[in-house]
Amino acid sequence: MSRPRLRTVVADTSALVSLAVPRADTDYDTDTAPDPLQYLLTSCAVSVPPEVITELREISQYQDVHGAAATTVLAARDHYTVEDTYKQADTPESRPTLGLDNGETDGIVLANALDVDGFLTGEFGGTNFALIHAVLQGSRIVPIPRLICDYARNEHMTHEEARTLITTISPHRSWENSPYVAQLLGLLE
Repeated sequence: MSRPRLRTVVADTSALVSLAVPRADTDYDTDTAPDPLQYLLTSCAVSVPPEVITELREISQYQDVHGAAATTVLAARDHYTVEDTYKQADTPESRPTLGLDNGETDGIVLANALDVDGFLTGEFGGTNFALIHAVLQGSRIVPIPRLICDYARNEHMTHEEARTLITTISPHRSWENSPYVAQLLGLLE
């Protein structure tokens, strides 16, 4: 069963960093195996709020896989659009208080304003997922493990490649003990 294709998305910082982890992981070869960030950036129109760029710049200062992943996303700048969140029609004049970080909040406001197909996030556990779901209007919430699973279900990659991607990203993004991720991995068997 395939899901409706994502043609337009807004991504939060965590989503983009997660998708870039395989390229930053020295044990994973994106020259011969799927590169989920490249898949995303070449398969649909991606928009991000300026706050995501600010957060990526901050993360890129770290000397770890997250810093390398953030640097990779910043280097791909020609393949996504930075949209000023609060200059869109039907948006508040300033950031609302949603109980989320600034990048997530601005991303949700932007997704609602642009009426995109999906909001990509690294959130899928705890209360943040519920908060995002509650304030997102129209757009589908797409956690990154689900996006990768859908790539396999829609035959953009094999199930084994998707499993490898998820298990490559998992230890870097603290997904290894997630029941949500375990369920998705089960769908790929």
